[in-house]
Amino acid sequence: MKTALFTTVISAFALISAPARASPIDIRRKLILGGSVVKGHEKPYMVGLRSSETGKIFCGGALVSSTHVLAASRCTMKDIRWASIGSHTRSGNNDGELLKVMSVMNHPNYSLNIEFSHDFALLELERPSSFAPVKLAAADDSDFKEGAMATAIGFGLTSEGGVMSEKLQRVNLPLLRDDECEKSVRIDDSMVCAGGVISADVCDGDTGGPLVLEAANGHGNDVLMGVVSWSRNNACGRGPYYPGVYARVSRARKWIDSLATKSCFISGK
Repeated sequence: MKTALFTTVISAFALISAPARASPIDIRRKLILGGSVVKGHEKPYMVGLRSSETGKIFCGGALVSSTHVLAASRCTMKDIRWASIGSHTRSGNNDGELLKVMSVMNHPNYSLNIEFSHDFALLELERPSSFAPVKLAAADDSDFKEGAMATAIGFGLTSEGGVMSEKLQRVNLPLLRDDECEKSVRIDDSMVCAGGVISADVCDGDTGGPLVLEAANGHGNDVLMGVVSWSRNNACGRGPYYPGVYARVSRARKWIDSLATKSCFISGK
């Protein structure tokens, strides 16, 4: 990205670049373990972030308006230049559409209270996508249902320490109450937990990917509940004491809505 496009987020990048506080949490990106391949033309709101047109996806995201992608703040530690939207392969341009990313804004409260708090980044695209965005969780958190099966989507590792998948993967995981999650990890109200299931989880490689409640009548009514963020000791699918932690979309609705309806990009800069 050109420096001129990021004058509004210099302080956020400085925060991300600073040494991490002592923590048992490994901050490597997360990806899908124990999942299955997503069928073609499903989940068109899925986004993969790239540093170049021909590069491979290194982070996930979700299309939340025709011109904006929601990802994780930690994705911005890398050079985000392109968004692969609606694609079912990690590399190449055989499906979906590839759009240039023009500006990036990290949540102002990222890691403010505890590490990885408000792990959100909003990316603006050069032009509107032809794909429909995913629905956002309600600000009052009324979409959350304890024990409901949510679906995490991403590219990558199908086993801990394995290799990344070239095809888009999905895995179903139960949503957990905060007090249940806090038995294993320290979270705040900007986070939501899911999983704690042996051999089914997100794993290394795709922070920023979506956690959705799927609609019975098709992907057009899927609800974005979370953004893939972190796990205890960077574990993947180790069971009840290792839930996946996601940035809780309902807690960021005001911020998302305020930015996704306007343009941050200044033409010619």
